[in-house]
Amino acid sequence: MPAWLDQLQPASFRGVPFQVDSIEHTAGDNVVIREYPFQDLPTVFRMGEGAEEIKLSAYVIGDDYFAQRERLREVLTGDGVLIHPTAGTMRVFVAGKFTIKENPTAEGGIARFDLTFVRAEVRRYPTGVVNTQKSASDKAAAAKAASVDAFESGFDLSNKPGWAADRVVARVTDSVSVVWGNMSKVTSGLGDFSNAAIGNYQALRDGLSSLVRQPRLLGNAMGSLFSLPTDLSSAAARDFAASFQGMFDMGSKVARRDFETSVMPLVGGGLVMYGTGSSTGLGLDTPARRQLAALNDASDQLVESMALAGWVQAIAATDMTSYDDALALRATVNAQATRLMLRSSTQAASDGLPASSWHDAMMAMLSACLADIRDRSRDLARLTTYTPDGWEPVWLVSYKLFGTVAYADEILDMNPHITHPLLVPPGKALRLMRHD
Repeated sequence: MPAWLDQLQPASFRGVPFQVDSIEHTAGDNVVIREYPFQDLPTVFRMGEGAEEIKLSAYVIGDDYFAQRERLREVLTGDGVLIHPTAGTMRVFVAGKFTIKENPTAEGGIARFDLTFVRAEVRRYPTGVVNTQKSASDKAAAAKAASVDAFESGFDLSNKPGWAADRVVARVTDSVSVVWGNMSKVTSGLGDFSNAAIGNYQALRDGLSSLVRQPRLLGNAMGSLFSLPTDLSSAAARDFAASFQGMFDMGSKVARRDFETSVMPLVGGGLVMYGTGSSTGLGLDTPARRQLAALNDASDQLVESMALAGWVQAIAATDMTSYDDALALRATVNAQATRLMLRSSTQAASDGLPASSWHDAMMAMLSACLADIRDRSRDLARLTTYTPDGWEPVWLVSYKLFGTVAYADEILDMNPHITHPLLVPPGKALRLMRHD
């Protein structure tokens, strides 16, 4: 028996077997031929490899050929694995229609198929990739706009007591000073951007007395202090992010005025007119004070929301140095966004209806920022440090930390101060990648 007969394989498609009479295999290149007058030889252009077509003259036979025929018909669509009798396993597509021939009087118990398959290749079509950095920055810009909408609906000085309005204006003035105190450190020396930032601050400071009566204009003016340059290096973006993070808790940065808080000295610790020093009898929970608290909360929320949105935009422009850096950024944005949304959920709803949902915008920004940090940190190594107490071989360091000596070369590569593998110096921290 010829050896090639031993190598034949029973044909099947998607696990449904069939018999084969003949096989045709069409392969090769697609070419375009150009013929020109007075030129004996044509010009041939190779247009790439053509699709491989496999044509099979197949059949099913037997007393149960009806059932075999129907099983094969059911799978002859789309793509699947073809067991080719001579070429072996390959993935193919069914190339359109197929023909079934039956002749019950001359060939009983048999159904013939004319099948055409196209060999499947790796798809060469470009696939879209989400720009997570741009998405996070865009969601942060939307969160800034929603913060202004929320501020406009919740900051209304009309029909408020004069002393409460004075306190609010003073607090907003202090907030602007704190914001500029943080931002002036990172906006200096940036050319036209520095000039624009200074101009925005001066216009806001000089027009604050009138802007407080126009909350949308005030919100937009405050938001201008949280803008970033277009051409921002990773190091400068880190500086901006640190400045924004310093304003995450505006309530602690700007002290409440004396009319906003009451301090009762302990008994014996100061002048107490009556009672035990409890402020419950002073009537602090008045409608005017509640209005003042709501206005202050609206002002703080605007600044803190703008600071978080600016932080997200700055982080989107930075390069993460390690997986631990990514974890720290993730924890920071998650903690601040969660704190802001929880605090907002406990406050009374404003009388006005904002044009957009601040909560939805903050949640969308948080999701986009977390997705950006996740995607850009997938290939980052987690770093740690280890400081030897005495002179140690690098293999001992690897074994002590990871339970194997396999990472000794990696430790040497990451710590060029080790001059000899047997002598890792004590007292100097080693940079190491985590393998836990």
